[in-house]
Amino acid sequence: MTNVEPINSFEKIGDAAKRVVARIGAATVWDGNKIDKPGLYSAVPIDRYHGDLTVGPGISSSGLRTIEAKTPLHYYANSYLNPDRVEQPANDAFDFGRAAHTLLLGDTGFRDEFAIRPAEFKDFRTKAAQEWRDTARAAGKTVLTADDLAAIKAIAANLDAHPLARDLLRGQIEQSLVFKDAATGVWVKSRPDVLPADGIVADLKTTTDASPDAVRKSILNFGYAMQAAVVGKAMKSVLGIDMTAFALVFVEKTSPYAVSVVEVDLDWIAYASRQVRRALDIFAKCIETNEWPGYEGEPIVYMPDWLRKRLDDESDVGLLPREYAA
Repeated sequence: MTNVEPINSFEKIGDAAKRVVARIGAATVWDGNKIDKPGLYSAVPIDRYHGDLTVGPGISSSGLRTIEAKTPLHYYANSYLNPDRVEQPANDAFDFGRAAHTLLLGDTGFRDEFAIRPAEFKDFRTKAAQEWRDTARAAGKTVLTADDLAAIKAIAANLDAHPLARDLLRGQIEQSLVFKDAATGVWVKSRPDVLPADGIVADLKTTTDASPDAVRKSILNFGYAMQAAVVGKAMKSVLGIDMTAFALVFVEKTSPYAVSVVEVDLDWIAYASRQVRRALDIFAKCIETNEWPGYEGEPIVYMPDWLRKRLDDESDVGLLPREYAA
């Protein structure tokens, strides 16, 4: 499989990017040093974006969401701030999603980040195939299969056929917005998939299920409203642009590669911005004290109201004894 060029077929993506540049100016090309000025930056590798990117402690949306959904300890365990962190094993679903983003959105760095398994290797059971895979990984590349590329091409065709998705995914690709939180002095990083010329931000999500119920659960479970809130704060702080809408473009990773486009309620994002504020304050306190607490728990776990009602109802009709009798 030799065709590994970006396969974005959205006809007007170049024009959209030009409109963004015309309105907000070109991004600063990252020079490899720690960032010490708020701004819009290009050419920041994803591992560095999530790593030690700024002159002071910095955190992205994913880190803030981990603190909010779990604990500071969960964030710190895999954070660049932890010198004893354990490298996480490769995740096929994550690798596929990252490859899809890279190809679908037109990132020309695909050749540097990914390697396609040669056709002569049907799997990685043979010694030769394993040696090829290990060499690719040692070079810092993520390994994909020909089937992965075929699926991504099918996804691209469906996205291109969806007029709303096609229009939303136009603009500057994966630029990094970096600003300093005024209240804590913490650096905040945001990397929207597409930076638009107007205030409508879109983010591409590959998923196993793009049905309405599954999409709603994904927004809740993965904290996408918090992601939207961070993007909005970053756009306002760095670019002076108000985010007027945040859309998620979900596309399934397997046939029939169905597409679902949803807008996240602005009221939900407003509440999520308060969660972002809480997570930032917690992060700043952890930095100050060098303490990263885990679950604190509750002194008493109370019976849920629904369970109490159900058992009382069962008791009223004689299905549950009034008391335990030996």
